[in-house]
Amino acid sequence: MQEKRVCLPFPGKVVRGAGALKELGQVAEACGSKAFVLGGRTALAKTKQTIASSLGAANITIVAEEWYGGEVTKENIRQLAQKALALKADFILAVGGGKALDTGKAAAAESRLPVITVPTIAATCAAVTPLTVLYNEKGEFAGNLFLADCPAVVVVDSEVLLDAPVVWLEAGIGDALAKMYELRAAAARMTPDSITISAAVNGEICYDIIRRFGSKAREAVEKQAVSSEFESTIDAIIVIAGLSSIFGGDKLRNAAAHAIYNGFTKIPATHAVAHGLIVGYGNLCLLALEERSDEEIMAEIRLAASCGIPVKLSQIADMTEAELMLAAAASAQAAAMRCMPFTVTPEMVIRAIKRVNKLAESL
Repeated sequence: MQEKRVCLPFPGKVVRGAGALKELGQVAEACGSKAFVLGGRTALAKTKQTIASSLGAANITIVAEEWYGGEVTKENIRQLAQKALALKADFILAVGGGKALDTGKAAAAESRLPVITVPTIAATCAAVTPLTVLYNEKGEFAGNLFLADCPAVVVVDSEVLLDAPVVWLEAGIGDALAKMYELRAAAARMTPDSITISAAVNGEICYDIIRRFGSKAREAVEKQAVSSEFESTIDAIIVIAGLSSIFGGDKLRNAAAHAIYNGFTKIPATHAVAHGLIVGYGNLCLLALEERSDEEIMAEIRLAASCGIPVKLSQIADMTEAELMLAAAASAQAAAMRCMPFTVTPEMVIRAIKRVNKLAESL
């Protein structure tokens, strides 16, 4: 029997803690002396001074500072990659939320440069994963771009993340919880081995950390005081969830929760809602699709609500019946839905949404 070849990329180094961004220059030196910086406008404005000071102390020149374009499109990725090459950058420094980081990772891959990521919100595991989620110009999900490598360095400054609105932490919690719900569902159709077990166990670790510390992490943001619960929660959202995604790969990374998010992007009113908040709601719908008991779903609804995750469709958007059908159809057709251990139809998605809504009314 021929052994299956396994090739798993991992981030080269993760630096996490209060004031970690001040160490950027020190950890970036191995990537070169010319940095092409891209990111979100707010993220760049908030971090510009610290980044310039830290890189300057390490004799690293910033050859450009560019807005990432506002959406993770192939055109934005191509243009940024071309600019980085034209300016003879040694590496790309991506700063911001998931879309900015995903754009930076893809631009680095296209230009064959290393990338350093600096998340400024704890909303997803995008900072560490070898994956870019693509969208079209309308903000609709357009597929996944799988990358050969993870970032060379990830700098997670807990003080920077603490300064972000609490909604981004809530979104990150929803996304991290999905690593347990989705991988448990997807693994049910696969033969267990060391890789699938590692993926699922990391998802369980995320869930356990969020269950223990998620609500306290929200309090830390409200009090603007870094706490061990806050740092444990951002570890779950960014690093441990990222490891789960790396081990999970294409076939075990997502399932119904992300499929529902992808389907919801067909409705413009949902575009203002953070990715992880919709995924967090999708987690509950996944449980309904699995036909789990009311008692189990209610327990997970209470956990979600305690972490600021939507538990009713109306908390995401007021959809007409036609919009709900469109979103459900797109969800059922999403590639991520094929990771479920059974076929899911649009009608099943709608029934799951309505069941979750009905249960959540009793809160």
